[in-house]
Amino acid sequence: MKVVGIIAEYNPFHNGHKYHLEQSKNMCNSQYSVAVMSGNFLQRGEPALFDKWTRAKMAVLNGIDLVLELPVVYSCQSAEIFAFGAVKILNSLGIIDYLSFGSEKGNIEELYNLAEALINEPEEISNEIKHLMNKGLTYSKALGDAYNKYYDDILSYPNNVLGIEYIKSILLLKSSIKPVTVKRVMNNYNDVYFTGTISSATAIRKALKENAFLEEIQTSTPEASWDIIKNNIMIKKGPVFWEDFIDILLYQIRRSSYKDIKNLPDIKEGLEYRFKKAGNSSTCFEELINQLKTKRYTRTFLQRCLCHLLLGINKEDIKQAKEILSPVYIRILALNKKGRDLLKEIRKNTKFPIINKPADFESDSSYLDRIFELDIRATDIYSLGIKNNDYRMAGMDYRTSPFYADSV
Repeated sequence: MKVVGIIAEYNPFHNGHKYHLEQSKNMCNSQYSVAVMSGNFLQRGEPALFDKWTRAKMAVLNGIDLVLELPVVYSCQSAEIFAFGAVKILNSLGIIDYLSFGSEKGNIEELYNLAEALINEPEEISNEIKHLMNKGLTYSKALGDAYNKYYDDILSYPNNVLGIEYIKSILLLKSSIKPVTVKRVMNNYNDVYFTGTISSATAIRKALKENAFLEEIQTSTPEASWDIIKNNIMIKKGPVFWEDFIDILLYQIRRSSYKDIKNLPDIKEGLEYRFKKAGNSSTCFEELINQLKTKRYTRTFLQRCLCHLLLGINKEDIKQAKEILSPVYIRILALNKKGRDLLKEIRKNTKFPIINKPADFESDSSYLDRIFELDIRATDIYSLGIKNNDYRMAGMDYRTSPFYADSV
């Protein structure tokens, strides 16, 4: 059997995701699909609109066979670490033939060549990066500008960047998984306006936040997704936004010392002082972000820092997550009958623990214990952003079973 792997957030699962899944299966002649999906906090440093089980249910009802959780130590990170963690989990299953991702470029050879160049950097690009940094650019900005000069602006588009990081991770892990890409159609990743039946998740999230354009949301999502979105709104189990955590976040900033903030991943160059000053004088999330933002520090970067602060993720956590030999676990969020067959094969091929019931999880790795602890904590804190009191208690990971679609 051929199995295609997909790395996603499904925030929420829309028609573009459905198109990508169908195209991926056709391209790979695949009968089975596995998605590694972010949990309750996402790569852009945001809480998910709906909890991880709700989004995993959307995915399975729309054709994904097995949904696994990407631990928060990977999910709320830069593209490089996000991709590395997700590819590592797919590779650990021992059954994945292909990794399919969407990209603006749509040309796997060009993306592959750039991934190889990033691993083995050509001298002329190294010199260009140094030249740009001497002009005052940050390393990440200099890196992007230097490569875009030689590679036709490929790194200017977010899905290209993620795709390149997926390929880099495949190469670094010496995985046999073959990368393939589906060209993005009808809209761009950051489009805030609806573009018909296939619209960006950004446009859908914006409309949900403003409680507007519900007909357009329905048009842009498969029926199963729309039914779930509508029901969750009705019972006040989402959508969830950063604003729902502002009191907790400001409390965390104000109670933290400069040393505490400095120990967060990516905090450097005195950024801890800026955090304390902004946290002490802000009263809402947008005010906090606007006081923190500079040309050097983007909104996405700062939101990830705030996630780390909210969840207690530190520098050591990320250092270990980046190690090639660090272990992973396989956490099941949702599946169907074909997914159950896949699990049987995974059990034969993996050396890593498979988590069906968190209460039964046992590990001889202090690192796995730590990332499991962070995932449980992430859910407990995320629950506080939900309006319905029935879903605000701690311990939802221990009381929620993976969704099983018997009829799919």
